[in-house]
Amino acid sequence: MKLSVPFIPDKEYTNFLKNKTLNIESIYFSLHSGPVLDSRMRFKKVDFTELSEGLQQFKHVKKYSLLNSRFLNPDLYSDTKFLNQTLDKLEFLVAHSNITGIVFSDAYFLTAMAATKRDVISCLEAVPGINCMIDSSQKAFSFFDMIEQTGFKLPGKIVLDRSLNRNMNQLKKTGDEIKQQYNHIKIELLANEGCIYHCPFKLAHDAQISFSNLRITTDKTFQTNRSFGCHAYFFKTPEKFFKSPFIRPEDMDKYTRIADTIKLCGRTLGSNFLFNCISAYIEKSYKGNLFNLMDATHWLSEIWHIENKRLDPGFFNVITGCTKDCKNCSICSDLFLKTATKQPLKIKKYKDCL
Repeated sequence: MKLSVPFIPDKEYTNFLKNKTLNIESIYFSLHSGPVLDSRMRFKKVDFTELSEGLQQFKHVKKYSLLNSRFLNPDLYSDTKFLNQTLDKLEFLVAHSNITGIVFSDAYFLTAMAATKRDVISCLEAVPGINCMIDSSQKAFSFFDMIEQTGFKLPGKIVLDRSLNRNMNQLKKTGDEIKQQYNHIKIELLANEGCIYHCPFKLAHDAQISFSNLRITTDKTFQTNRSFGCHAYFFKTPEKFFKSPFIRPEDMDKYTRIADTIKLCGRTLGSNFLFNCISAYIEKSYKGNLFNLMDATHWLSEIWHIENKRLDPGFFNVITGCTKDCKNCSICSDLFLKTATKQPLKIKKYKDCL
């Protein structure tokens, strides 16, 4: 199975991806300029020309711009200057970097862009983002109907909600129903988020990121998660990580008849993380700490080491047969005792804390 991976305009990382293009179906990237339009916190600003030139290196790989913020300031929906500036950038990337489309989560934003009636609209696929949480064919069809009305192209792929990753019957049923109606659309699965199963903090977390990116409040997502959210949850019960619907590199082939591509995340963790993660999924094998491949729970790698190879054999059959009746089950606890060791306390160098 081919991969969908993040693109960041870093020379060493770009060269790494160029050598892996036979394994890559698509790349996705932030515009890195103007208002924050994607679903992560703002980080290092990148020159737009540098971004375009980096994307030009991938002539036979699909390229998607992330415009997937949970929501924008409602005033921006009718701000023609803002909308046209955004579409100017996309038009430039279509002409110079041959981008394929956009990833969105805010349907108001998509329809607002469409209302400009710019010609570039019909050149771009509109792909519902992972945070649209599409877990049924009917939900997918609702998105497709809306996209068709805007004039954007229907997506060439759709990433299904991570909650389906271990419900193999429902996953296959959903994918089959989508392909019966839209046989050109590929099914994609997110492999390495590693967050809480059906995370109860998810929608509020996404909203808080949007609030911060809109400068309504300062960024307090890390502190909030550490005190009240997923960090506190996993710090108290790290064994519950095994309930998270991640897909190990070794288990990718189990999905070949159900999905077409595997998506990897973790672009804010830097190029070294991406080198390690992408290589593991290309090789379909990883000898090391499983937390080092995860995005949302990467921080646990400093506390616990889960030796990935100790999960072989049989891990996939165990977790896809799980009833999720945790009160009457010890599978996650047993797996954790078998594979996890506490990391020694390390004092970070000052420069690594900046």
